[in-house]
Amino acid sequence: MSDDKTAADMLNAVGRALHGDDWMTRLAVDLGVKRETVRSWHRGNARLDADHGMFDRLLALAERRAEETGRARDELREWLQRNRKP
Repeated sequence: MSDDKTAADMLNAVGRALHGDDWMTRLAVDLGVKRETVRSWHRGNARLDADHGMFDRLLALAERRAEETGRARDELREWLQRNRKP
């Protein structure tokens, strides 16, 4: 990722990667904040920088999702190997 990204850019990128088009609402639920708070961060209307504690929670969410997705991928791969006809 480019070094010139803002905190809001990172929030947007990770939010979309985790939740798709409806990322603000779903991320607000995950973070335990109001949707309007996420919208304010996204729009630059509220203080947001790399030291904001939300980013630690966001990283934990992304890491957990990566682990869950990896396990599901591995399970699917193994299931397909066992159940596909030769």
